Amino acid sequence: DGNEADYYHSRGYAKRKQGLFLEAIEDYTVAIRKDPSHFKAYFNRGFSYDKIGEFDRAIDDYTHAVRLDGSSAYAYYNRGISYDRKGEFLKAIENFTAAANLEPANADFFHNRGFSNRKLGRYRAAAEDYTRALEINPRHFKAYYNRAFARDKLEEYEEAVFDYTQAIRLDPHNANAHHNRGSALEKLNRNEEALADFARAIELDPTNASSYNSRGLVHDKLGALDRAVEDFTRAIEIEPGNAVYSHNRGYCYRNMGDYTRAVADYSAAIEVNPWSAAAFNNRGFARRKLGQYQLAVADYTRSLELLPDNVKTLNNRAYSCAKLGEYDKAIDDYTRVIQLDARNAHAHHNRGISYDKLGQFKEAVEDFTRAIDLDPTNANLLFNRGSALDSLGHFDSAIADYTRALELDTMAAQQSKERM
Repeated sequence: DGNEADYYHSRGYAKRKQGLFLEAIEDYTVAIRKDPSHFKAYFNRGFSYDKIGEFDRAIDDYTHAVRLDGSSAYAYYNRGISYDRKGEFLKAIENFTAAANLEPANADFFHNRGFSNRKLGRYRAAAEDYTRALEINPRHFKAYYNRAFARDKLEEYEEAVFDYTQAIRLDPHNANAHHNRGSALEKLNRNEEALADFARAIELDPTNASSYNSRGLVHDKLGALDRAVEDFTRAIEIEPGNAVYSHNRGYCYRNMGDYTRAVADYSAAIEVNPWSAAAFNNRGFARRKLGQYQLAVADYTRSLELLPDNVKTLNNRAYSCAKLGEYDKAIDDYTRVIQLDARNAHAHHNRGISYDKLGQFKEAVEDFTRAIDLDPTNANLLFNRGSALDSLGHFDSAIADYTRALELDTMAAQQSKERM
């Protein structure tokens, strides 16, 4: 039976190498039936089960293998891989640790433990594991690459750039390493270097929409809006259903003042992802700029349903309501802004304007006064308070505000002239 078990095991192993995992499993099963203590049959059947996504069965087989030979580091290691692929990262870490204790000179054991730590968001522990792997094998590409990823998450961008650079030296044609180094460089505001990395990533993989999108974001940041639009457009051509790319191009069109195209892109993004508060908010902004205040209010309202109490969105909806003459609704929104941010001079000022429009001059004066306390050199605030005081018949106070507003305007004009 022992010889027969070896025969079935060997045939199963040959089939496994051909990628015939189901047939391999049948042979390993026969080998185990003939020799229940056949370590290799359990081990390799576990490997085959893992390859077809049967992780529980793989784990069971590796567990049998461990019982038969507790000194096998790879039995623990492979069981760790199956636990990791199943999403049980803590158990994966336990197994990678057991493997590393048995063979502390194996870089892969530390690397994979780092990968499971990374998936748990334990980036510091992950970085330490990748460092241990690199101490053992200084040419371990994945350890440099993944340590860079962990360092980026830890906001250690200089260190991340260093690691991606080492990874690129080991594999100069790896598009992802160039892309990720570009992202880290952008976070350091080393924008020209970032553009070069994204360009190299695109050269190596022209079908990677993410690299076009990332380069577009840097172009947008640098004010090269036409180039940004070109990159976002290419990203959309590669991945037509990607809401992020449509949203980013919409934002770029918005910055160019092309609000009609911005609305179209935001609408495309919303069609794909109708739960994006930012997309509704930004479409509302573009519609507001187009004078489509009713539609803008609808978008801001939906955005606030998805992300309540967003100060900017409340401010913008209030402004649009005021433009529609719905001053009571505007006052409600500005009041909520002030509840959230008592020092928001903009909200006090604009609520004051809405009160003024409703003829509630006393309330308007109170808001303008609070805004002036927060922003004492704003000539518009003084002018508007002067107007409200005038309406109340407080002429001396109104004249004083108009005079001060004129002084501030004159000073601002002079300073601007001197700068020119």
